[in-house]
Amino acid sequence: MDHQLHNKRILAKDLVGTSELKPLWDFANFAFAHSAKQFPEMGITEGRRFEQPTDFTEEMGIDGVTFILYAPSALDNDSNAHIIATAGCKPWCSAFKLDRRVKRMRDEREAREKEPAKAQEGGNGGFYTKEHEDQLLRQVEKVGPMTYSKDLDDVPRWEVVTVCVHPDWQKKGLADQLLNKVAEEVSSQVKSSGGGPEFMLMVRTIKEINEKYWLGKGFEPVGEKFFEPSLFESPTGFHLLDLSRKYRTT
Repeated sequence: MDHQLHNKRILAKDLVGTSELKPLWDFANFAFAHSAKQFPEMGITEGRRFEQPTDFTEEMGIDGVTFILYAPSALDNDSNAHIIATAGCKPWCSAFKLDRRVKRMRDEREAREKEPAKAQEGGNGGFYTKEHEDQLLRQVEKVGPMTYSKDLDDVPRWEVVTVCVHPDWQKKGLADQLLNKVAEEVSSQVKSSGGGPEFMLMVRTIKEINEKYWLGKGFEPVGEKFFEPSLFESPTGFHLLDLSRKYRTT
């Protein structure tokens, strides 16, 4: 199938200001919403995975790499090319990056307080009351570190991020194709930096939604963290799960 699809590799730091960023941001949000709707009991069927296009590049980090698969008819010069799948990778960081979430909520609140008429007209998307925002801010700020059930091997670790496949193109091997490209990319990065014969791919995901999928890809759980009810619009709470899989450099 590789020869039928238009494939593009882009460094995350080069995405800003390109024609690819907004379609990629739209696609990632669409895929997230579609996935979340399969689990209505989680209560996170509203909202976006990435609030702004620049959130996508911030998630990827300065050293991240993203791969995009376009529909078979897509051409290099087609600005409306249809994205059907994407996946990326970046050096692993175990810390939670919630500061941006807290800052945005505070900035939005301050803006509403400065312009109450405009805030009343536009509201806050219908998601939060002030009391709810206070609760979310307290919960976000007190989230502790991930609890690991085993020590991670001392090998280079990269995180697999934003794995998305359009619903019409699922179960065609595209995710495996992209994961292979990610593994090849990381292998090359590790070798070029003088690393050893092995590396680890890490995945951070919502346990209740994606654990079974990643177990099927050969990953094993290594860490888990519970996020309390109401955090990130989930009335039931959810578990954030870290999984790992070891590879050999090629």
